[in-house]
Amino acid sequence: MADINKIIQEEIMNTVANYPQFGDRLKSISEVGEGTSAAYPYQFDNTSFNEVHYYFSTEEDDYDVQINNVDMYAGIWDMQFGTIGGDVKDVINRGRMYKVMATILKIITNFLDNFKPNVLKFKPEKDEELQDDNRRLNLYMEYVKKNMRPDYFVYQYGEYIVVERKIKVKSNIPRL
Repeated sequence: MADINKIIQEEIMNTVANYPQFGDRLKSISEVGEGTSAAYPYQFDNTSFNEVHYYFSTEEDDYDVQINNVDMYAGIWDMQFGTIGGDVKDVINRGRMYKVMATILKIITNFLDNFKPNVLKFKPEKDEELQDDNRRLNLYMEYVKKNMRPDYFVYQYGEYIVVERKIKVKSNIPRL
């Protein structure tokens, strides 16, 4: 009988050992970003050598995605987006977040293809009344990380999402 109890105990431990240990993974959002939402069509506008714009429209709003070169020697660009006529700090909650995120990701991919930055960073805005609320940052972080191309990696730096090239490209702009 002792042998049977020992066998049952081993089976239980082997079964339990194969269950996932949740820990910090309970805080992750793994179901976000399955790529099922279609992106809105967008237009590209190359404003100058250090600023570009992308425009897209949802059913209710028109958006402007502005990307600025903040360090041309290091290849660092900063992106911000918001509704036209609004402020980049405006939070729009119209239930179209997955289509908007899919569009932002498509714009990021187009920008990476055309400009080959070493770093692209952006800060998803949040409601000013809920300063400790990082849900929007977490959603964008998981979505971009899950869908990013393999030559870039994505990480969080403070309130910013950073998309960084794995193999850096040296600037061809001469230093003065």
